[in-house]
Amino acid sequence: MKKLLLTSASFLMAAMLAIPAQTASAQEVSVDAGMTLTSRFIYRGIELGNSPNVQAMIGVNTGAFSFYGWGSHSLGQDDGAYKEVKFWANYTLDLGDFTLTPQIENHFDAFSDLFDLDENTSTHVFQASARLAGKGDAAPDLFIGYAFGPPVEVTVYVEAGYSFTSGDYGLRAFLSSQYSDGPGFVDLGYNDKFVVNQIGVSASRTLRITDSFSVPLGISLVVNPRTERIFTAASISF
Repeated sequence: MKKLLLTSASFLMAAMLAIPAQTASAQEVSVDAGMTLTSRFIYRGIELGNSPNVQAMIGVNTGAFSFYGWGSHSLGQDDGAYKEVKFWANYTLDLGDFTLTPQIENHFDAFSDLFDLDENTSTHVFQASARLAGKGDAAPDLFIGYAFGPPVEVTVYVEAGYSFTSGDYGLRAFLSSQYSDGPGFVDLGYNDKFVVNQIGVSASRTLRITDSFSVPLGISLVVNPRTERIFTAASISF
């Protein structure tokens, strides 16, 4: 447990030290909150449950710094009423044509004790990551994450994507892979050190309901080459 806490604290301190001297205290603080209803929770090439999920989030932003809490739980009873909560903190650096966002996050099973950090019983998984994203209507992006924690072996996850527009739709094509020495973060017992776990495309557009009310719609199609499974999901956000 001490090793887990020390490692987690080290990543968090590194992220905080990366923030420039003009601290958040001089910036305006804003609150962000929202909800997404999705037909299926598809994450890294795996379908988490067999029912629609409701996903809620709330966060604060100040300057380029953000801190969020997010949760997802199943609306059905056929899949163990899946429930997850995660927290993350990040800072976005403007690099001209690109942005770079280092992030530290914590995933855990919301049916477990929040403060259980024992190596033998904890469900907490931590991830340190960085995302490089281009600007504009047609832009590439690259995400690299390093996940660790008692329930899983250290897992390195890499996802590359390309975003573009077509008519009223925003689209993103993506490909991802992961590497771990044993049971990794989000896998189905792959028993492989390296797998390609996602090839997919997502599309989004805004549905105008009235002159003053509109709803973002998202559609995704994902193939997991390792398991030879294909998934689709539709979501609306408020």
